[in-house]
Amino acid sequence: MIRTFVSMLSLSVAFFFVTPDCSAQNQTKAKNNQMVAGTIKSIDIGKGILVINQKVGNEKVDRELSISEDVGFDVAGKLSSGVAGMELLKVGANVKVKCDKDVKVLKVTSK
Repeated sequence: MIRTFVSMLSLSVAFFFVTPDCSAQNQTKAKNNQMVAGTIKSIDIGKGILVINQKVGNEKVDRELSISEDVGFDVAGKLSSGVAGMELLKVGANVKVKCDKDVKVLKVTSK
């Protein structure tokens, strides 16, 4: 009986130390976010599409980004979201776009 108790206790202690740390997973998830910086090439408010001209290496690449209603905008200090935020943007403006690992737009910033 004592042997069984000691075995169960040691397994419990081992499980406690082997369990993954959730905070480490959250830090990894935050690292997967990426920033896209460039100039606005076109804005289609009806379709919710923002096209950014981004410099990659020695060439320029167009990135077509879908904007949903939960995307935050910070345009010249004015905070907004969704379509209302897209209306604040102007073609040719420099922007920084924060995306998650699946390239879902989280926030658009322009000065």
